[in-house]
Amino acid sequence: MLKTIMKSDRQKAFYWGLLIPTILLLLFFLVTPLVMLAEVSFREVDSYLNIQETYTFQHYIEVFQSGTYVKTIGTTLGVAFITGLCCMILAYPAAYMLVNARHSGLRTFLYILLIMPLLISMVVLSFAWIVLLAQNGMINQVLVNLNIIDQPLPMLWNLTAVVIALVQVLLPFAALPIANTLGDMNPKLKSASMSLGENRWKTFIKVTLPLSIPGLISGFVIVFSLAAGSYITALLIGGRMQPLLPLTIYQQVVQISNWPFAAALSFTLLVIVAICVLFLGWLLSRWEERVYG
Repeated sequence: MLKTIMKSDRQKAFYWGLLIPTILLLLFFLVTPLVMLAEVSFREVDSYLNIQETYTFQHYIEVFQSGTYVKTIGTTLGVAFITGLCCMILAYPAAYMLVNARHSGLRTFLYILLIMPLLISMVVLSFAWIVLLAQNGMINQVLVNLNIIDQPLPMLWNLTAVVIALVQVLLPFAALPIANTLGDMNPKLKSASMSLGENRWKTFIKVTLPLSIPGLISGFVIVFSLAAGSYITALLIGGRMQPLLPLTIYQQVVQISNWPFAAALSFTLLVIVAICVLFLGWLLSRWEERVYG
């Protein structure tokens, strides 16, 4: 018994030893910058926007007292929510087909198609959407040549174009968690449901869909978080005048050089997204308690 306990302790020490480099890396490149960001967000600035040694809550008060910034926060969360919802709707059939593909070659091909956007730079993907959605782009040219429209449509430089581009870029992050959940599902459950008289649609609604909720929530959390903080796609597709918080933060840092206020905006976005993620995690735990007991 004593040997077993000592062996278990050595294994735990070995595993923790393997984790030490990762923990140190996260502490240095993630936790330390966040602490510095929080500290800078409370610094005062003078009339020339020079950072002072004194501290204030004025930057956070300005964020939530200004109707412009409150609207920008709401628009950012709305775009992230719509992007996550669209990704869930499109990713579920793709993940279902991926898991239920009968041939390994077809499954491999579908996996390659799914993760291909992750292998391409987001800048390249954004410029591809510009080529497609511009007034002289391919989509408008096809519609004009088919006499469907008389003049090109303004498909670019708006929030709708931003959502479309974000959905295409972030779709793999939604599909992979769903595919993982569907792959872990016991196939005998569907067979048992159909053997009891349920058809394919009722089996999907009553068995497959409820058991895949954890994958849906996990994928939504990932897409929502990435979409809320997206900058490159929003700038290239929507333009710098769109009321999105990442673009506002960029303007405060680069154009205005008000670093403390930009830090306050960044930390506000971080906290709001973290609250949304924690709420979704709570919903996930409640759902698992209800389903699995």
